[in-house]
Amino acid sequence: MKERYLELVNTFVNREENQLNNIINKTHEIVTNTDRWWSWGGSNSLPLQCHEKLEEYLSFLSTRNLSDSYIEGNRTFLKGFVNKRSIISTESAIKYLSLHNQLSQNSKARYVGYLKGFLKYLGIEFDISIKRLHLLPEHVYEKDIEKLKATITNHMTHKGSVFRDLMIIETAIKTGLRRAELANLLVRHINFGSGSLTVVRGKGSRDRVIPISKKLELDLKELCSNKQLSDRIFGLAPQSLGLKINDWAKKAKVPIHTHSFRHYFATKLVEKGANIRIVQELLGHSNLNTTQVYLSVNPYHLKSAILLLD
Repeated sequence: MKERYLELVNTFVNREENQLNNIINKTHEIVTNTDRWWSWGGSNSLPLQCHEKLEEYLSFLSTRNLSDSYIEGNRTFLKGFVNKRSIISTESAIKYLSLHNQLSQNSKARYVGYLKGFLKYLGIEFDISIKRLHLLPEHVYEKDIEKLKATITNHMTHKGSVFRDLMIIETAIKTGLRRAELANLLVRHINFGSGSLTVVRGKGSRDRVIPISKKLELDLKELCSNKQLSDRIFGLAPQSLGLKINDWAKKAKVPIHTHSFRHYFATKLVEKGANIRIVQELLGHSNLNTTQVYLSVNPYHLKSAILLLD
């Protein structure tokens, strides 16, 4: 009886050791394969190839007709996540997010959205939210824009791109295009003769038509004279275009970035009494509340309302 008991114990122990060794060998095979990133997500601890899953997720986003800039934002941020974290989980996502604590509230809220979408795609809960702050748009002074244009015009170098750079500013302040919309504006998007341009796949993948002045149309026609219909008008990617404006702004010593021109465009329209829904349509806002913040930076309509009490 004793011998039979020992035999059963040894059989059980050997079987457990073999199962454990199989698990260790499989895990070692995954971990030591440095060309194949992996993670364990959720309670089932299923191994995932991080980069493959990320590419699958980005492909999934593209099927939802989202803007290229939104997908690229996801790609940049989430690629850093899968590169820095060997485990995909709620905890590792929180730790990665904590590396960006120095950023603004709205930037962190955007990154939380990126992580939440990716983890949900993988079946992992990420019940964290950061409330976006509704800040008033910055006030952009006309004198600063004029100083910026003068700095570009009078600069001793970059003479070959002066006209192009001035046209970026003129187009931005006369149309209110976003940075990516400016960069992705093609020659065929300008409706020469009809005085308008078409924004193709703007934010939210929405198209819109914006009327332009005769002078802006003629200047754009001159800029496009040696370009093909499929060429980018300004020949710059979104990030490069933004850096170009930032560089000029530093030289001019003015607090301006690419989005400043959009604020200037919207504020000027409101100051001149444009209907807020027309401004919404020109800016490509899906929500009227987003456009209405420009009423807050224009004190004239508020003063007019108060004067009604007299």
